Amino acid sequence: MAISPYCIPCEKNNCWIEIDVRDEQNRSFKGQKATLTDASGTSKTVTLKDGPTLVQGFAVGPVMVKLETTPWLKAAQSREALKKGEASQVPAYTETFWGHCDVKREHVKVTTGDLCLTDPEQPLPEGHKAGQVQSSQEGHKAGQAQLPRFITKHSYVIEVKGYQLTTLRIGVFFDGTSNNTFNHEKGKNALEAALAKCSPQEQAALLEQCFEGTLPGGLNNSEKNDVTNIGKASDLYLLSDKAPLLSIPVYVEGIGTAKGQDDTKAGAGADKGETSSTSRVEQACRTQIVAKIKEQLSEILPSIECIHKVEFDVFGFSRGASAARQFVNRIDQKGDHPLVEAMATAPDIPLKAGFDWSSRDDVRIQFVGLFDTVVSSYLWGKRSVTLAPDCAERVVHIIAADEWRYHFDLTRIKNMASDLPASFTEVIIPGAHSDIGGGYYSRWSLRDPNYASPVINETKVIATFKSTESRYSTAKDSHAYSQATAYAKMRAAQGWAKGVELISSYNNTTVSGYLNVRPQRLGTVSKDASEQEVKVDVVLHRVVEGEYSRIPLHMMVEAARDAGVPFDIWDPTDNSLRMDSALSYPTLNLAALDARWVDAAKRRGEVIDLTRTLSPQEYQALRLGYLHYSADTGMVNKPNRVGDQEVRQVTDNQKGGY
Repeated sequence: MAISPYCIPCEKNNCWIEIDVRDEQNRSFKGQKATLTDASGTSKTVTLKDGPTLVQGFAVGPVMVKLETTPWLKAAQSREALKKGEASQVPAYTETFWGHCDVKREHVKVTTGDLCLTDPEQPLPEGHKAGQVQSSQEGHKAGQAQLPRFITKHSYVIEVKGYQLTTLRIGVFFDGTSNNTFNHEKGKNALEAALAKCSPQEQAALLEQCFEGTLPGGLNNSEKNDVTNIGKASDLYLLSDKAPLLSIPVYVEGIGTAKGQDDTKAGAGADKGETSSTSRVEQACRTQIVAKIKEQLSEILPSIECIHKVEFDVFGFSRGASAARQFVNRIDQKGDHPLVEAMATAPDIPLKAGFDWSSRDDVRIQFVGLFDTVVSSYLWGKRSVTLAPDCAERVVHIIAADEWRYHFDLTRIKNMASDLPASFTEVIIPGAHSDIGGGYYSRWSLRDPNYASPVINETKVIATFKSTESRYSTAKDSHAYSQATAYAKMRAAQGWAKGVELISSYNNTTVSGYLNVRPQRLGTVSKDASEQEVKVDVVLHRVVEGEYSRIPLHMMVEAARDAGVPFDIWDPTDNSLRMDSALSYPTLNLAALDARWVDAAKRRGEVIDLTRTLSPQEYQALRLGYLHYSADTGMVNKPNRVGDQEVRQVTDNQKGGY
């Protein structure tokens, strides 16, 4: 005969109770500490077994069952609720065998809160607080939510209500030096206003000025640039406000830039100050990520029971790739970074109890996508850019093969003395730094592609030669002129121009599409005026189409999608992504090249050099129409010279940082 829960307890502690605590998937909570207390105050603490746990020595009557709160919450909130249409297996399990002393086992449903020994620090979600499961126990009113009752000499199978296991996936996008999607809009508006004047109805002088590439003054570099592949990737990253998988993009402005403000020399030039790569990582952790979670998920957060896991997809270009690598090293297996503090002060973002930022079970870097990493901070101390082989589930780095500027040395993800980790991929493709990471204008970026030539014009002095000559000799007879001509012919043969034009005077106009050899007398250099110094510039003047950078973006997007990153499907008709040329006779079919290369970055554990897949004629055509020549004779963009060669300085993953 059952004992009434309203009996006065006797003083004889010779009664028992048997408990078997299970989740909705019929898995035990083996290892949890349970404290059972009878009405006389007798208390017993036991460790739960995989099956029934027998506890003896109680007075007859009711027994309170509680579990140590912190570990209990951590365990309970990691157990998944039944999905729609699924039925619990616990009732059938309850019937499979008898309890202690051959009593019939009883199935009892409870919430997490019902079994908490102490009040949780954070309020439990609705439906999981104490007394929120509708009971069918003896002595309870049918269908009424009440605290469960446990009585001695009974055997209970206690089914704990599960949780919706929610993952928050965050894409963090670090833009490059002097790149800023917000500032781009201001610059684009100014450019289009100027281009609107370049029509047959305007004065010939203005039209000529436009097509020589003279653009509106007063713009910062970040305002002159097009949206980079980081900005575009951020736009492609899907916002999901539907549990159990939430995802948001977080765009971080480029190094040396700030929304609506002038670019900073300290940030862009020296990677110092509030717009440096290290500051960008700090800002992302301290304020931006939490702010974006609240902004983009404001409607769903109140209904989320708790977030069980946080995953990151991290992307970066140039010094933004340096910032991305620093971010990975700041987050991975670390519990003391500013994001921990920021999330702790945001109770409306409900992390599960016992969420462990230092555990990869709770926080994991899923994908790292890098466009041509440039650190360039060595004068001011190394950056934490060395990536461990297991830092992320997947790492992809796309590298520029036609970049050799002195201040743009490459930091690889490969250690020179070892093979690439199995989850890493490096892809080398033709192009300069921003041909890989984006930022050069395409005709499709502007309102009228037919009048885009001024924006995509490239006119620069790429080399200068000097020599001392007899005052009676001509500039064309000088050693400098001979050197300059040979250099120009070498670059033209590589495809950078249609050919070489010999300009007779420094004041003469350069010819578009060609490498122009332009001499200049600098004056006498000897006391008797018998010698003169001659300077000869090699001027590259041409129009370069801007669609090529969409190929490395497409490669990265598909490699990321292959690894589970929530990117939208690639739309080749989108003007920001399209590769078909606005020209009648393009030098190369980019869409066909994209089709050949698009899956290359999916290959794992390899360094893939796609320059070797091009014929010499294809490479020349690519350089002529689509690849930018980034080096010039100025201080910022001067080439890196090794002997008489212009080559890129390369640092391996280990030496590049710490």
